Amino acid sequence: MTRKRSAFGQALGFAPSALALGAARLLPYPARIAFGGRLGRRLMALPRFRCRAEANLAYVMPELDAEARAAIVREVGDTFGRTFFETFSLAEFQTRGMWTGPTGPGAAPLEAAAREGHGAVLVSGHFGQWEAGRAWLKSIGSEAGAVYRPLNNRPLEQIYRRQLEIGGRPMFPKGGRGLRGLVAHLAQGRIAAILTDQYDRRAAIFDFLGRPAPTLTLAADLALKFGVPLIPGYGLRAADGLHVSLDLEAPVPHTTAAEMTQALNDSLAARVRAHPGQYLWLHRRWRKDLPAPAA
Repeated sequence: MTRKRSAFGQALGFAPSALALGAARLLPYPARIAFGGRLGRRLMALPRFRCRAEANLAYVMPELDAEARAAIVREVGDTFGRTFFETFSLAEFQTRGMWTGPTGPGAAPLEAAAREGHGAVLVSGHFGQWEAGRAWLKSIGSEAGAVYRPLNNRPLEQIYRRQLEIGGRPMFPKGGRGLRGLVAHLAQGRIAAILTDQYDRRAAIFDFLGRPAPTLTLAADLALKFGVPLIPGYGLRAADGLHVSLDLEAPVPHTTAAEMTQALNDSLAARVRAHPGQYLWLHRRWRKDLPAPAA
């Protein structure tokens, strides 16, 4: 059984992040985000991160050679570093309006849900800048509540949650209590934002990028329970590294929770295949001990 880190240990773990974030705060916003990209590339060069990302890529996209995988991993570092520093600069991301759009057939129904107060579930994954949808909603006067995974480091977690709340309230920690809060939030006709590409050992197995991936049906379950649209949305990082293009896909038709969840996985998979360097290949996602789903 693992032990919780002491307060002193947490403080030591907090120090590098605090120093990096503190130094970056002295920079103008564009330079700060670029600094995040450079830092992310350096971190991804470390064996513990590089090897994990390359192993996931080799598992899902075995057709890629080593050079192609290495190029994607470098872009992943840049993308995630920028996203991380944007997350801790959400007030400026918001006031500067660092996104374009939204485009896509999901924009009108999501805006209608926000303005008319009949609720919606906005779904994304760890792709590009996943806070872009909530930022846009806040800009039109609607705040999307969201479920998030608390950080293990307590001092950094407190800062992290405050920053996420700038993008929209309330924020619900992952778990039973958070789920009850999210259900109550939707019951009030408000919008919930959920990242569906998180590993959960209790979840059913669905196909994601041709491999078995435990995926909770929560987003689909809630959309069906409250009769609200289930809308996939993605913030694709632009070539300048600063701006994000927000695209909202058509609402997923209401069928069964399983069919809707697979549709969400397929939607995200298409984005990842088109822009693999914008996906967070670092995190645990697949059940590698299971055979690939039948075609």
